[in-house]
Amino acid sequence: MKKAVFFCIILFCAIALSGCGNKGKDMGQLSEDNSYHYSNNDLGFEMALPTEFEYYQTQRKENPDYIDIEIFVPTSDIGYLQEVPGYAKPIVVRIFESSVWQSMSAGNEDKIIYKKLGEKKDKVYTIKFWDQAPKDWQGKWSEGMGDGIMDGFIIK
Repeated sequence: MKKAVFFCIILFCAIALSGCGNKGKDMGQLSEDNSYHYSNNDLGFEMALPTEFEYYQTQRKENPDYIDIEIFVPTSDIGYLQEVPGYAKPIVVRIFESSVWQSMSAGNEDKIIYKKLGEKKDKVYTIKFWDQAPKDWQGKWSEGMGDGIMDGFIIK
């Protein structure tokens, strides 16, 4: 009988403690550092997005040479070219296979447009920001915001 009670207590403690473990960050909620954390375990990276990116959306596009993760933010600028209605695309994270990146010449358009963030294993991580923000983002977006996003990019 004592063994059964002892076993039940141990089992209860194990279950209770397992609920206290590290939880993943909710990408739709502001974190303690006042940013949204987008995590992509499949591609091995995460990035911190500023508070202005509330209601952001993502889209994945695959190509034989690379994979794009596109970040969209709401916009009310109807004159802005919109790939997704009501949304603008401020960020594209492009992940190249290392062999593809190395085979591109220095003058290749992708090497000029995309800034290299780092590499790990057989992947090269790059980023591109919009050329011009929509009218309702003109006061929100800045070079410093882009720098902060690059600083908050983590390759896992």
